[in-house]
Amino acid sequence: MRCMWRCRTRTKFMMITTLLSLLTLLHWYNSSINLSPTTKPRNSVTTQGVTYKPESNKGVTQSVVKPETIKQDSVSWLYDAPNIKIYPSVTEDILPDYFDPDIDQVSQFERYHNRTQAIIDKRLETLEKSCAGIRRYVKHEQDFIFYFPELRMGWCPVFKAASTNWKQFFCKIYLPDVYDEWRIKTDQDPYCPLGELMTDYSVRNLEIKLKQQSKTQPEFDGLGALSDLRSGLADSVKFLTVRHPYERLVSLYTNKFKDCVSRMYSNPDGAMVKIFQLYRKTEQKFSPEEKARLIEEARSECLKPLDERQIDKDNPYMNPMGATFKEVMQLIISNFMNGVWPDFHWIQVTKSCDVCSKKYQVIEKFETLERDHYFLLKTLGEEARYPDIAGSHGNPSVKGRNPHELVFHYFSQLDENMLWDLQAVYKDDFNAFGYNPHFRLRKNPYNKV
Repeated sequence: MRCMWRCRTRTKFMMITTLLSLLTLLHWYNSSINLSPTTKPRNSVTTQGVTYKPESNKGVTQSVVKPETIKQDSVSWLYDAPNIKIYPSVTEDILPDYFDPDIDQVSQFERYHNRTQAIIDKRLETLEKSCAGIRRYVKHEQDFIFYFPELRMGWCPVFKAASTNWKQFFCKIYLPDVYDEWRIKTDQDPYCPLGELMTDYSVRNLEIKLKQQSKTQPEFDGLGALSDLRSGLADSVKFLTVRHPYERLVSLYTNKFKDCVSRMYSNPDGAMVKIFQLYRKTEQKFSPEEKARLIEEARSECLKPLDERQIDKDNPYMNPMGATFKEVMQLIISNFMNGVWPDFHWIQVTKSCDVCSKKYQVIEKFETLERDHYFLLKTLGEEARYPDIAGSHGNPSVKGRNPHELVFHYFSQLDENMLWDLQAVYKDDFNAFGYNPHFRLRKNPYNKV
């Protein structure tokens, strides 16, 4: 009897083991022929030996879509999965096929106004669908929304996505003296500081002013003024301009960090110094005092014009001068993982413009900027102002360069984990605005850049 009981038990165990093996084999076989994306959990990210943990308790999703079929080689981590949508996306939005080369630009915009309307509606539909999975953010000090009552326009600026040309457009209308003053000062395109517009047209600033005025002037109807402001904004045409996150990051780097071309982040407590402190690799170990001295020397040289800099070859913080693209991406990733509110030049659009709480009527895309500018102004009955904004966009540091070439050039400097981390950082933007985060090239065809 004992033998029979043992034999039966052993037989059952073998059957269960065999069944589990078959199930495992079946799962492996299905995954090997199925190219649908899966998720790669990111429990932490290690940057320069420092491990950052995600905000698991803050509602931020850290997983990203990753195809199972990734071919690794010594050249690049770029993918070779033919059924994965890839960057750059070739869509009707980016390469419209309905323009007639024999007709001038404005006439084409007029002829295909309804078709452009359908494209804008599709963008809004994509945004609305994605909002089910996008976290709502509380109002923040960097909550930028501008209201221009005479034009009935509400604008959320997205930095590194044609914010400068809209800023100059509004400045020319509402602050002509400031615009003319800057035009006289420089031989380049007139520049209008955003702070000048924020004083009188930022909704946040206007709300603060009205509340303060109601406290100092008891006869002033502060509540009524606030109600008029909010109802006017609600009735306005609210819009924003978006851009592929990869191209926006490259524009950020070339315009603000590469070769220290901008002084914006070179102050003693600025991003450049933080990058040097955390991410610049040096062969020699320095004491904290010596490291601080070398960084300060590099920072001081950054503030000088390019032709006046004296580069110390023995100072690792001057070689290269300014932050590298990889170092800047490391800072962005670590800020995200640690819950640091992003700088306005690289903050996610879904966060800075609160796209799921505020109702926007027009989403412009950088890829079709001229057409979208005209559509927006015509919607408002202001198409006569189109020449004031037409052709004014473009990052001076990348003019004449194919943006796709630049993206491939800079992103090929990153490792696979950093790419997934950046996809996690801008996941909501990819989903909300219909951009693809994936590459499909195993070898960078633009390595000559």
